[in-house]
Amino acid sequence: GADGIGTLNVQLADLSNPSSSNLENAKFGSFFSGAYWFANVNQSYFMAAFFFISAYFCPKSMDRKGFRRFVEDKLVRLGGGFLLYSLLLGPIMILFCRAYGGYPVSYEFYVGPPWFILWLLNFTLIYAVIAQFAAPVKMNMPHPVILLLFGAFLSAAFYGVAVGVPQEWQYLGNMVKWWYGIGLYIPFFTAGIIAGRNDWMKSVEEMETWCVWMLRTITVGFWVLIFCTVGGWLSFIPNFNVFMTANSLIPPVYAVPMTLALIQFFHQYFNGTPPSKIAKNAGAAAYTVYIIHPLIYNVWIIAFIAILKAAGVSIWWSQEQTFLYLTVDPATGQPSMLPDGYIWAGWLWTFFLTQLTVWPLAHYMRQLPVLNKIL
Repeated sequence: GADGIGTLNVQLADLSNPSSSNLENAKFGSFFSGAYWFANVNQSYFMAAFFFISAYFCPKSMDRKGFRRFVEDKLVRLGGGFLLYSLLLGPIMILFCRAYGGYPVSYEFYVGPPWFILWLLNFTLIYAVIAQFAAPVKMNMPHPVILLLFGAFLSAAFYGVAVGVPQEWQYLGNMVKWWYGIGLYIPFFTAGIIAGRNDWMKSVEEMETWCVWMLRTITVGFWVLIFCTVGGWLSFIPNFNVFMTANSLIPPVYAVPMTLALIQFFHQYFNGTPPSKIAKNAGAAAYTVYIIHPLIYNVWIIAFIAILKAAGVSIWWSQEQTFLYLTVDPATGQPSMLPDGYIWAGWLWTFFLTQLTVWPLAHYMRQLPVLNKIL
């Protein structure tokens, strides 16, 4: 759900950003500013949180199943989900998007958002092997203030990899930015393993009230800081790129309080016992939603473009930036951004119709033969 919404906003933000030459005009549009802020607020933490939560359940799962069955289950569920998208659903999406935009059509292996599934599988298999000869780490959950200091330490490593590793190496092995891999994903997965072994969730659930509000306040403070960097209001230092520097420092030190605050918030307000039928079905379908959501929301984006064209709006497809569509300014005959109102309408259309279709589709896909073993 959260990833689907975040990915949707990134896609729509890209569609509202026609070219680097128009970026200064675009970023102050009401949609672009909000979407760019929302994307940064989410992308700076949620994949790390997914790695943490996924790892949390690994130790007890392997205790219950044993090494062989644990590994087999992960290969089927994670490996199968990755191949389902990268060999079938992703290429189908690329084919119909290219065909609709008038680009050359060809089949291509496409990793897309399930890069996360691939690396979750890699990390999980590495853990399974190490757990066969390494003693479990016994550790109570550190105080949240200590964890915040650890987040600051991770920011130093994150920044070092971001500026020190050549760009061509940052996507090695289908990892999306190795500075996130080293500075966020590996530490959060490792923390999730230790947390699962030592039942840290109980400590989060019993966190003192002042700690809870401290984490919430720090999180909101980072939201404000990210909004200010996106809006350019901190660009008062000559020859200093505040936005790029913030992007290279903020994610780890922000991801720690955000993840803790989010887990505590959901425990306090949404952890019904027993869970409602809707919550139970949504939880079961969430993995499938993650795999299929790019295909679904691109269908609705194309449907919205078709409505614009039927209403007489000129649509121009960029040949330099694939899948980027603009309109044509009747006064100049040149490509230009769609009006802000159209972009907001497209966001609302795509968001709501995606949510109304992707969850039921995921629910029924999980019941199909073969897919019921993977999804």
